[in-house]
This record gives sequence, C-alpha cells and structure tokens, in this order.
Amino acid sequence: MQTVLKKPAAGEPCNGCGYCCTEQPCQLAVEFLGCSTGPCLALEERGGRTLCGLVRNPLGYLYKAAHPDSSESVLDDAPNIAAGHQLSVELASALGLGKGCDAADDEVSAEWAV
Repeated sequence: MQTVLKKPAAGEPCNGCGYCCTEQPCQLAVEFLGCSTGPCLALEERGGRTLCGLVRNPLGYLYKAAHPDSSESVLDDAPNIAAGHQLSVELASALGLGKGCDAADDEVSAEWAV
C-alpha cells in the first residue's frame, strides 16, 4: 500500500491518508479481527486513499477472522445484505468516522508521507 497523502492536523477532516490505522489498529480491529499491531488488517487502499475495510465490508472481514484458513474470496465486493449495511453504519459511528482526524500531532505523524 502506497500512501502519498500527508496526515491532516488533529480535528481536521480525514483525507484518507491511513496514518492512524497504519500506526495502531482501532479497538474494533483488535477485538474482532485479532489485529494487535499496525498496519490494521482491514486497512484498504482505493483510488489513492485509504479506507476501513471493516466498515466497507464488515461481513467479509468478520467471516475471514472466524475462518482464517478459508480460501473463500469474501473481501472484494461487500454483499448486498441489509444486516451488513446496518453493521457498516454502526461500525462507522463507533469509530467516529466523519468527526475529523483523531491521531495526535507529534514528531512521528509530522513525517508521515513526506
């Protein structure tokens, strides 16, 4: 995954740089995906931006976490299932998506994608 976007200042709108999820997985990824260090297993890159795969395709990522040896291709396209859509909304809300960058402004983040 190649990120070229600079991390916005804390509180500014997210630009999809991926810094937060690369440095430390969120509590949802830790609890549901068993991801203990960054980058997050659900961090996806699309069109030069990163996004949360757990929000984009929660059923696929939860299936993959429950069946790690499965060769089933479940992460590409999210199934059009009402429960999946509702879960996406709930996960996005739990993560605070749309509320702005929550990663601290420090020396490490200042070097991100420079």
